[in-house]
Amino acid sequence: MTPSLWREILRRKSVDAIKAQSDEDTGPRLHRVLDSRDVFNHGVAAIIGTGIFVLTGVAAANTAGPGIILSFVLAALACAFVSFAYAEQASMIPVSGSAYTYAYATLGELFAWIIGWDLLLEYAVGASAVASGWSAYMQIVLKGLGLHLPAYLSVAPASLPVGHVVATVALLLAGIFCFARTVGSRSDAASGSRASVWLYRMLAFALMGFGAAFGLDTYKHLTSVDLPAVLIVAFINFWLIKGVKHTAKMTSVFVVIKLAVVLFFIAVGAFHIDTANYSPFLPFGWSGVLTGAGVVFFAFIGFDAVTTLSEECKDPQKDVPKGVIGSLVVCTILYVLVAAVMTGAISYSMLGGTSEGAPMAKVLDHIGLTWATPLVSVGAIAGITSVLIVLLYGQSRIMMRMAKDGLVSPVFGKVSERFRTPVWSIVVWGLIVALSAGLVPIGELAELTSIGTLFAFVIVCIGVIVLRRTEPDRPRGFRCPGYPYVPVLGALLSLILMLSLPGITWLRFGIWMAIGIVVYALYSRQHSRLRK
Repeated sequence: MTPSLWREILRRKSVDAIKAQSDEDTGPRLHRVLDSRDVFNHGVAAIIGTGIFVLTGVAAANTAGPGIILSFVLAALACAFVSFAYAEQASMIPVSGSAYTYAYATLGELFAWIIGWDLLLEYAVGASAVASGWSAYMQIVLKGLGLHLPAYLSVAPASLPVGHVVATVALLLAGIFCFARTVGSRSDAASGSRASVWLYRMLAFALMGFGAAFGLDTYKHLTSVDLPAVLIVAFINFWLIKGVKHTAKMTSVFVVIKLAVVLFFIAVGAFHIDTANYSPFLPFGWSGVLTGAGVVFFAFIGFDAVTTLSEECKDPQKDVPKGVIGSLVVCTILYVLVAAVMTGAISYSMLGGTSEGAPMAKVLDHIGLTWATPLVSVGAIAGITSVLIVLLYGQSRIMMRMAKDGLVSPVFGKVSERFRTPVWSIVVWGLIVALSAGLVPIGELAELTSIGTLFAFVIVCIGVIVLRRTEPDRPRGFRCPGYPYVPVLGALLSLILMLSLPGITWLRFGIWMAIGIVVYALYSRQHSRLRK
């Protein structure tokens, strides 16, 4: 690689340039309508999901016992290191895009592309897995009401050729990208000439034709579809298109519901704590506590999505850091209290398993409140729905920012004049997530969400160190405490957790990154706004 090429792909966009671009964008813009309460709710919505309803009991039974309380504290401290890094960068760069935008300002374009490509995968796979989980819980509720969905409308097909599905989605998406490049061009300037416009359109139709052919072949193997998962994705995307204020109101409702369920459990369960259940407090020793911290760490993932709100906040320099740290603190307190009640009201050995309603329902049944166990499913549904909202929202804003930088088709950066939302980005990725959730058994692919998130954590922590060196005098609404030790520890802990993931997860992650590098080389590098 020549020095000139190396300089080109590592070109950085200064913080001032990022802010200026956001201010100078022509056409409709995102609305700055969110206040500090909306940002906080977004953080709580992102963090509290199925982890608190299932993961707590499983980790207590299998790894830490009552010491799971300490595991949550340790995991929260690890997340705090990273959250401080996110808060500092968000206070300096009040633009949507989260880790992608921060990487552009610190490590350069290639790293920004890699992290953006990574986050698109993370959010897509994560949202698909969450939608599948939502479907499972909703079917539990429906069964309780005497309603049963037929098998062909309730689960993803177990034998569907995943390769065919991937080929279908990839070809259709490539065709959409090619066609989108010709949409809205002025005097064909975006494509160079009228001839090249038609060339791109012919290529688009050819790619979509091959995608349709793969799709028809896949259809022959289609035995079932997870319809509830598809419908919940469609419903949420409808609200995302309508506008961020509508989305914020819906998120607030689900946050209130799940917090009410969690607080009810804590309040009722506290009166049934038997201190004898805390002995032994560390049945698996301190090694069990550390292992448990690694398990429950993933119950905290989601606070980073708060930073995708920056461009729609009234005062992002103050509200976003408060939302990131505040939501993490509140959720940590709730996690610790839930763990204390669970392991105090019932023996930790009884909390294992992933049966319906476990482990909260097991505790409620044990203390004689069987009538309250349906509340667990209600809380889980509310929690999962709010997480899904955050993932789909964050994905669309990252895609929008990448489009405005010229790294993907500009059509994904267009903001609707009526709704003030990136409609194309929402619709396209909504379709991809809906198809994945409805047709593909997610299984261990969900681990890609974890590795993608941790990779973003590493990049953001490194970015804090870079900006402290390159722009030490720039005003910061929030400064990461304990610099440089806190961001270094945040990066190291995230890297250690990445290395603990299975080899197959690394292989899939590497393949996705390799595809991303090819896309960058063939399209993004030539169309970057920094090259003009």
